[in-house]
Amino acid sequence: MRKPCEFSFEQIAASANDVIIVTRARPIDGDGPEIVYVNDAFTRLTGYTAGEALGKTPRILQGPKTDPNARQRIRDALARNEPVRIEILNYSKTNEEYWLDLNIVPLRNDAGEVTHFAAIERDLTQRRHEEEQLFQLATTDALTGIHNRGYFLERARGEFMRAVRLGRPLAVIAFDVDQFKAINDTHGHEAGDKVLVRIVDTARTVLRQIDIFGRIGGEEFALVLPEVPMTEALSMAERLRATIGRTSVNIGASKLNVTASFGVSERRAADSAIEALLTRADRALYAAKAAGCNAVHSHPGGL
Repeated sequence: MRKPCEFSFEQIAASANDVIIVTRARPIDGDGPEIVYVNDAFTRLTGYTAGEALGKTPRILQGPKTDPNARQRIRDALARNEPVRIEILNYSKTNEEYWLDLNIVPLRNDAGEVTHFAAIERDLTQRRHEEEQLFQLATTDALTGIHNRGYFLERARGEFMRAVRLGRPLAVIAFDVDQFKAINDTHGHEAGDKVLVRIVDTARTVLRQIDIFGRIGGEEFALVLPEVPMTEALSMAERLRATIGRTSVNIGASKLNVTASFGVSERRAADSAIEALLTRADRALYAAKAAGCNAVHSHPGGL
């Protein structure tokens, strides 16, 4: 004869480290699905007590950055009475963001009808932060905070392929700081670093959100300008040149004025890769240097 259990599954759920939420299966829209059970881990993670959560919908945990596609996937699975597993960004009672590995399974009664859903949720916030930090290290120039050479080229290649596929204009600007070696030799590398940071901060005030900005060498930078033909790219480069030319950097008790030179190119029908545009922009940049610096040049025949 089987002995009765000396524990309950609710005791197990209450002591679990993972969050457990149980909701009614219907309705799934409006104020549903209605929460009927949460464990202690739910309160520790979200800040909501069981009394505050019961009778509410789990959507109280969603916020402005919660992916709408993830929400739709969950809703569609619930509508079909199917399990779903997804990573999703939620919000605590105090509006702190946290990431979850969310696993929702349907619960059936003796007749096989889905009456409830159980959500088992594991906190992924620390893992996500570590992944973001690794991505940042792998893609970002440590000094200036913009794309490093590798990630700039990766994004630039993607934008080039999009422009080819859609037949859209695309321009590239290459620029570097004039007399940068003299700055380092005269004032030291710390001063040179301050100049580079200031140049980047100044350039950002002119650029659009969609422009791709990277440091591709010591004092050399490059921009990819989606949807921009040559004439507009030349105007953008001139605005950058003038804005940087009005910039000064405090070095000790003195101010150091800095300038930059620019080369501009645009996508041509014969181009097979973004590197062709970068090469032409680089040649135009060196032509600007040879002409006396603090200038904007386009590649010969670029118009």
